[in-house]
Amino acid sequence: MHPWISSILLPAATALFIGLVITPRLEARNKRVRVVHEARDEFSRRVLIILSASGRLRESSIPAALVEQRPALAEKLTAERDRWIDQLEEATRFLVDNVETFGLSYATSRGRDIVGQFVVHGRGIVLSERTVETKAALLTDLAGPVQNIFFTRRWRVLTIGRSFVEFDRAVAALDEDLAEDTIAPSTSSDSPQPTG
Repeated sequence: MHPWISSILLPAATALFIGLVITPRLEARNKRVRVVHEARDEFSRRVLIILSASGRLRESSIPAALVEQRPALAEKLTAERDRWIDQLEEATRFLVDNVETFGLSYATSRGRDIVGQFVVHGRGIVLSERTVETKAALLTDLAGPVQNIFFTRRWRVLTIGRSFVEFDRAVAALDEDLAEDTIAPSTSSDSPQPTG
């Protein structure tokens, strides 16, 4: 075989192999990677919505004196607070409905567990019968560490390490809060009743 034929056939075969085998796989991989990054960006956006709406709710309580002295202003502030509550409702609903798109993309089981716990507990807080201020405080305690764990620069190791501890503490506080809400004085039929 002439050397010039092999010098033409080898690059042609390589180009054909790359075009038929390698390029389609890379394009499919790039699509999956792009979808994962978009899902994580949306997760980050929803966590920030939860943090900002919770912060606004915590800092904007409406004093009773304002309701009496300026009812129109109090009504406008109440409407704003209701809008922020709706933002929390929508953000937590989105996270619960779409957790598989971003939650399963994390490589470690600890990361996936934290995402799952955050999403479920966050939605539970919003659905609970707690006061708005308590909901906002609990959501802030949960969302702050999540923001640091997943979206802080990787070189901030101490911040991320502290955030793992803060998240675990926030989840434990939810359990304690739930236990306090469910413990109520009850009268048992077995206990002796005073006779009159």
